[in-house]
Amino acid sequence: MNFAVTPDEVRTAFGLTGVVYFPRYNTPHNQINDRAALLLSSIGLPDTEWFMSKASLRASDSINLVEWCGDKGTVPKECHDWLVLGMFDDTTLALAPDTGTVYALGDGDTQLVYTALHRDVESLVYSLTRFQILQQELEDGDDEDWEGRVDALRAEIAEFDPLPFEDEDSQWHLTFEEVIDGIW
Repeated sequence: MNFAVTPDEVRTAFGLTGVVYFPRYNTPHNQINDRAALLLSSIGLPDTEWFMSKASLRASDSINLVEWCGDKGTVPKECHDWLVLGMFDDTTLALAPDTGTVYALGDGDTQLVYTALHRDVESLVYSLTRFQILQQELEDGDDEDWEGRVDALRAEIAEFDPLPFEDEDSQWHLTFEEVIDGIW
């Protein structure tokens, strides 16, 4: 299978220790679709200060959403098989294993609320990688028209997958606004 991002691009952007690979496994409750499983096991998921991958080989560290959010309210029934991928700033991201869609989770009054953030894991890794590359370029002093470059990246990501910027309150909108405001 071909992906929009390669293992070399991800490793170059995040370094050897900044990529987490997920073992391919199937359990009766978590049948991850083949494309997502292949991407997570061969390209991996970035792990940085601003996106922390939730991966552990310890059996006591569950990535099941119900166990992860046990004390944070009721988890809707349709989310019971979802797997926690990581934390993007203050937002927990979870994978619907059957469809491969990545959701942003938030606390509601009585139950967990969720919105689709990426159509699939490929889109998530693509967006994280492109953002990391831009951030490195800006840190290296390449700040000519940085606001225009941030806007160009937003357009590039939205062309690849419109979901990250569909919701005005999405973590991606907040992150890009913080970059423009000079917080990052």
